[in-house]
Amino acid sequence: RHHGDRPRSKHALQDCEPWLLIKTKMGRRFVHNPVTSESFWRIPQDVLPAVLALEQSEREQQEKTENAVWAERQLRHMRPQQPPAGGDAATASVRAANLPTRTTTYGYDSDGSYEEVEVTDSEDEHILATEDMPEGIDTSGEQQQDHSATLPNAPVEFGEDDIAYQLAAMGADYELDAGEYGDEPEAGWEAGAEGLDLTEEDATNLFRDLLDDHRISPFVPWDKVIADDSETSILNDDRYTVLPNMKARREVFDTWARDKAAQVKVERATLHKLNPKIPYLAFLEERANPRLYWPEFMRKYKREAVMNDRTLSDKDREKLYRDYIARLKLPESKRQADLQSLLHSIPLGSLNSQTTVDSLPEQVLSHVHYISLPPKARDVIIAAHIRSLPAGPDDREAQDATTVGMHSDDRRRREQALADREAKVRGERKREAMVQERAKRELREGEGELERDTA
Repeated sequence: RHHGDRPRSKHALQDCEPWLLIKTKMGRRFVHNPVTSESFWRIPQDVLPAVLALEQSEREQQEKTENAVWAERQLRHMRPQQPPAGGDAATASVRAANLPTRTTTYGYDSDGSYEEVEVTDSEDEHILATEDMPEGIDTSGEQQQDHSATLPNAPVEFGEDDIAYQLAAMGADYELDAGEYGDEPEAGWEAGAEGLDLTEEDATNLFRDLLDDHRISPFVPWDKVIADDSETSILNDDRYTVLPNMKARREVFDTWARDKAAQVKVERATLHKLNPKIPYLAFLEERANPRLYWPEFMRKYKREAVMNDRTLSDKDREKLYRDYIARLKLPESKRQADLQSLLHSIPLGSLNSQTTVDSLPEQVLSHVHYISLPPKARDVIIAAHIRSLPAGPDDREAQDATTVGMHSDDRRRREQALADREAKVRGERKREAMVQERAKRELREGEGELERDTA
């Protein structure tokens, strides 16, 4: 269908190297990886954020260009043509007689920017007359008095104090703090005006807090984590943007996943020592077969460590095996209901909203109902149940109060730094709105002046 279409341009995607966005002559687009020679019309999920950011940047740049062209065109219509310079005083007098009732000279407006301003015929005659005066005669004082007398509403040149006062007034109108407008004074802002600095370490720890708060499993790959587009996804959390790019996020996630996985393994090893049923049930889930009777199963795996653990008797092992094989023959709906009943029976102190699928309590892991469902279906039921639970009782008294207080203080400081960072971003947006509003107001005033001159 598009046999005549050809690539027109290529654009590098920030934080997604070596992927490129290719645009064709017919306005289509696709992504290309020059390293693997892969090309996709349907943009992959891990590349899509960079493509959207690039297109948003291009749209903003195009809008700025169009606004600048439009403003320049309006200013050209608003400003009359400058009369040609040169000639002697007599020629200038003749030209002055043929000029319109209003001519153009130059000066500074109230903002301190250089622009053309209009003067009346009487002022124009005065300017031409001063050209005939001998050199060395200073008429600046007379001109200044004449202008002040004839133009009581002439523009006033603003100084630095006036500009600072205007900035403060505009900042108050837009509810900006002292650190959110203007340049930094020599003495610096007063304490707290610009908020706390968000260091690289703070940003890393905030991202780790994000992963902990969203109960992300350390055994789930990063690509699957960012592919989640639900309301509870980490992409919708403000802390997701504290790190500058996708590469930094992935590096922090990998480090966090290694640390978290090691912690989970230590906790599981502790549980296995406390309750020998847990490793034995995990072994049954992996190796048990409904076609094998208990004597056959025991004979086949008699050399396994879990089959020789003396803390669990052979009679208990046989009972658990027969219960598990019998439950596999039940309908899945029945097994799901039994698992939900088991979860509801666990006290809130052991199973609450702070629990994760990877850190389930001993009462769950040591029950045959837990291994009676496939892991995928089982994890969905457990995760849904955990989301419906409230927070557990405060067990900080059993912990080291000093350590808990130190960690909570560090977290509060990081969250305050993040809040200050977001406030700074809001301040920048407010400043942009101020600049745009001021430009629009000046443009409206110029259009009104042009209409009055035309009338």
